[in-house]
Amino acid sequence: MPANLTSEWYEIEKEYREEKDLKKKIELLKRLIAATPKHKGTENLLADLRRRLSKLEELLEKRSKKLGARQVTIKKEGDLLISIVGLTKSGKSTLLKELTNANVDISEQPYTTKNPVTGVCFYSGMLIQFVEIPSFFLPKDLSIVHISDLILILANNEKEREDIEEILEKNRIQKKKIYWKVDFRDSKKQDYKMLLEKIIREADIIRVFTKPLGKQIEKRAVVLKNGSTLRDMIEKINSNWLKTFRFARIFDNSRFSGRRVGLNYKLKDKDIVELHV
Repeated sequence: MPANLTSEWYEIEKEYREEKDLKKKIELLKRLIAATPKHKGTENLLADLRRRLSKLEELLEKRSKKLGARQVTIKKEGDLLISIVGLTKSGKSTLLKELTNANVDISEQPYTTKNPVTGVCFYSGMLIQFVEIPSFFLPKDLSIVHISDLILILANNEKEREDIEEILEKNRIQKKKIYWKVDFRDSKKQDYKMLLEKIIREADIIRVFTKPLGKQIEKRAVVLKNGSTLRDMIEKINSNWLKTFRFARIFDNSRFSGRRVGLNYKLKDKDIVELHV
């Protein structure tokens, strides 16, 4: 009995044969199986396709386990995790030292940083954690970049910027990026406040400060995604407070500062919230 395969089937099969990426190859094979007519004439073909799929999925699992064994784990200590990525001598260690409490080695020699180095900066109510990624770009180090909130790319010129973009693309890293150039002549005079504000904007978050009844405003902000409501904030702090919530007062720089709001109130960056529960 003829298989009666469609032109679509042959197009998918051609794409499958030419594809090199293992995950995409598996998806194409699944599409190929779905596009194969189900009758007696295709029983052997379907059995062969399913055997191939099983082998590819087994290979993908082995690769994933191998990659997992090479991953570098770090303890997240801030509200945002930022990976500093750049070619050697781009100023990664200098920037990390200026921004944070990190103990880093700065040298005229290339490739001074052999392992990821982390440091934390307290700025405008929030903790921002920076991780310097060594310029060897090993998969175990790039695993940190995969879980970062943002990538801070240091490049002295357009060529360096393109080289970093190519490295990230080859490693299938797709994250929001910020570009910065370190002034080696006098790094202390650089406007790091501008850089930190840019990071906060690109991260698309808001900082909300709580004010306990009869007390001062808390110095540490509650960091939320842009568009979050008062309910979202309470759920992050203590979801049990939702059961006894009465209202909240919002203090800001508007003429309505001190107004009463409910759980659906959409919070703004730097709102001050006084909860009544």
